[in-house]
Amino acid sequence: MEDFLKDELTIIIPVREGSTRVKNKIYLEIENGVSLLEWKINELLNFRKDLNILISSNSENVKSVAKNLGVGFHQRENYLCKGHIASFSEVITGIVKDIQTKHFAWCTVVVPFMSKGMFQQCFKDYFNHVIKENTYDSLVSVNLLKEYLWLEDRPLNYQADSNHTISQELPNLYKVTNGLYMRDKTATLDQGYFLGPNPFKTVLPKIAGIDIDEYEDFEFAKALLPIYNEGYR
Repeated sequence: MEDFLKDELTIIIPVREGSTRVKNKIYLEIENGVSLLEWKINELLNFRKDLNILISSNSENVKSVAKNLGVGFHQRENYLCKGHIASFSEVITGIVKDIQTKHFAWCTVVVPFMSKGMFQQCFKDYFNHVIKENTYDSLVSVNLLKEYLWLEDRPLNYQADSNHTISQELPNLYKVTNGLYMRDKTATLDQGYFLGPNPFKTVLPKIAGIDIDEYEDFEFAKALLPIYNEGYR
């Protein structure tokens, strides 16, 4: 796996300024003057210093952050950064087409709690199950859910009647953490998405599912920092 991490994998960190719900989200200070963007880069470098990391953006400020931290920068077309004008498939392929490696990991800034051990597990799972065994075609990080869920008009995963079951016996459902997706470049460009029809699901701790979408999510993440720092870093 050493050669794979050094020579065959690009870590893509897609960054877009101008979040509508949380202003300047990527620059929010999560700890000791460190922004969410810097935090994500540092967590990856904490795993391995020799990773091929590429920050994709059209922002000169982001470009400066990449340069200061010694990682690569991908100059993304303005069209792919303006709100939600471009489709998500266009954004993915518009970035992936320019990487120089066969495989990539799509790693988001807004999911801050991905530790060294979590990255190690994801990359190991991808190498073993996708590359070596070829039993899966991609990888996604997930949380295992054992919760009572409803559709609009009926329960999804249990019987809301006298046959009610305890949560431990609910069927396995998985929540995509939005923290990490992995696939090969060729299939992604061919199908327009960073997951195939048969992805391997790497189950991560619940804390890895914190996704900063609203400002309260950011405050929640900051409140969980002591738990993350003590238990996972």
